[in-house]
Amino acid sequence: MRIFSAVRHSIDPRYFYGGLWSGMFHPALGRLGHEVIVSNVDLRPAWKLPEESPLHVQSRAAITEHIVEEVRQAHAQQPIDLFLSYFYNAHFDPAGFDEIHRLGIPTVNFYCNSICQFDLVAKIAPNVTFAWHAEKHAEPHYRQCGAKPVWVQMAADPEIYRPLTNVTRQPRACFIGQRYADRDRLAAALIKSGVPLDLYGSGWGNGDSETTSDASPANSGTTSSYLAAVRWNLRTLGPLAGTARTFRQWSYRRQTRKLTPLLAKAARGRAPDLASAFAAYDVALNFSNVWADGRSGSALIPHVRLRDFEGPMCRTCYLTAHNDEIEEFYEVGKEIDTYRTADELVDKTRFYLSHPAEAEKLRNAGYARARVEHTWERRFEELFRKTGVGN
Repeated sequence: MRIFSAVRHSIDPRYFYGGLWSGMFHPALGRLGHEVIVSNVDLRPAWKLPEESPLHVQSRAAITEHIVEEVRQAHAQQPIDLFLSYFYNAHFDPAGFDEIHRLGIPTVNFYCNSICQFDLVAKIAPNVTFAWHAEKHAEPHYRQCGAKPVWVQMAADPEIYRPLTNVTRQPRACFIGQRYADRDRLAAALIKSGVPLDLYGSGWGNGDSETTSDASPANSGTTSSYLAAVRWNLRTLGPLAGTARTFRQWSYRRQTRKLTPLLAKAARGRAPDLASAFAAYDVALNFSNVWADGRSGSALIPHVRLRDFEGPMCRTCYLTAHNDEIEEFYEVGKEIDTYRTADELVDKTRFYLSHPAEAEKLRNAGYARARVEHTWERRFEELFRKTGVGN
């Protein structure tokens, strides 16, 4: 197939989101024999402007027009079989998909935060031919807004995430990721229990912001941010629920700050590449909870993350939070292991650190499963099979 791709959120390679998804999607599509035509339109200007402000509307309209024109030109040279994007509402006018459809080109828009931040794609999802979502239980959100969802989970590239044999494992556990939601509570439980743990990523040190991906303004800690959070809570949730949410956010933030000195002792800054980091530890941990609505004070829910495929692909002894969806991809207890509570996390981490033979069994079995079934090539084959695109 000839596939037009608009999945880069910036054309500037200095930004990680400039090559994050293209670095995963494009090599896999190439290995499957597809030709990928990459959009040269920068999505960042619209993404960084206040949504629905006059400047944002103008920028999004220009981005939409330019991308549609790119597609027209590429299609005129040789027919395009599929338009593949990773757009938020902020990136692209829904009517732009209609223009692409008039050319006879089906569209697929990928999105991987459909549980906690579905509102970011709710306006454009009904206009695409297929709304590709990674989380199994997000399907009702798409159905309710009139979209046509297709569930295909994320994966890992074995050429990037791979076992390394020239690294000596330490008898310690590690977590790689930013401080967010209840991750610091889980890390603190391990540290307080004497489990040797190293933390990589932003937010863990004394000089870092405690939370870096929470949509709630309350988490920045300034007076103006708290006032903004209060206004949002009251306007969106009403007086009673809004006041209750504000109190929960304040209490959670207060407890979060108390943990910083403890966690800072385990903070190791930015990780090297994931393969090297995972190879250096006996146990690799994942903390997978997110806020149900993307803001602190809502319910905490676990879901499958990219790390659930990247970790095993690196041949790790991998321990992650339990959810029913993960059981569709691994045999729990034999290929990876899971925990439901902080106490179970502590107990299982201790077990694998003190039972190297069992840890090695998990590494080998998880790697074998991931290497065969959880590559991006397999996911695209599944996507094309479920949508009928290319048939």
